[in-house]
Amino acid sequence: MKPAAKLILAATAALLMNVDALAAAYTFTTPSQALPASLGNGLTGQLWTNVNPNTDTLAQAQTIISGGFATANFRATTIDYPVGPAGSTSVFATYGAVLDTTAQATLDNTSVLTDDVLNTVMRFAGFFGVQNAGEVWTFALPSDDGSAVDIQGTRVLNNDGIHGFAGPSTTVEFTTPGLYAINVLFFESQASEWGLEFRGGLNGATPSTALTDRLYTLVDYANPNDDRLGSIGKVPEPSMLPLMGAALLGAFGFLRRKQR
Repeated sequence: MKPAAKLILAATAALLMNVDALAAAYTFTTPSQALPASLGNGLTGQLWTNVNPNTDTLAQAQTIISGGFATANFRATTIDYPVGPAGSTSVFATYGAVLDTTAQATLDNTSVLTDDVLNTVMRFAGFFGVQNAGEVWTFALPSDDGSAVDIQGTRVLNNDGIHGFAGPSTTVEFTTPGLYAINVLFFESQASEWGLEFRGGLNGATPSTALTDRLYTLVDYANPNDDRLGSIGKVPEPSMLPLMGAALLGAFGFLRRKQR
């Protein structure tokens, strides 16, 4: 074989090896819906607080999520708890100490601000926005304790169990622009440091938590038949409880007078 032919053959083989190396672990072809004209605003964050202290697996966390309304809902512009340098963990005890300004301003139940982060299940639900055909993303999910990422109902990252701050990464290809359903799950059940970061990097870029423009909230963008909406119930603000109580007492008194 001539030297030139050998060089071409070697270059072709190297190219094929590189293509194989870049092949994504997961490929999604059909989005849930079209991409909106606007950029994303984050995901819908949800908290289930004061759960069973023996919640040590993702399966147990999912059972809690499926069992009823979240204790509180808010808008999470990033998934970075506690906010800070990559790999940060927290020893803060309450949500008031770890939720950022946007999250606290959008909480529908501010009583959780005094709740302990220990014995909590969290879900961040909504959509991941893909702007161009063929985007390949590297996603990473370090956490303390367990966490997972589901895209279009497929688990692409599994970081289950009780462990220190660490986690897996994977690659995902999206062949079609649009919104793809995403859930990030998390539970914390050990009285020690905790943390959670969802990172992404496009086409080989270093993954980071700065993904707000690509994240679309469940409450703003989901179709009415999205079953994830079933976990969102309006929780009255603590300041409204006395008014509700007075209204109920008034109604009870009216009924008693009517029965006489």
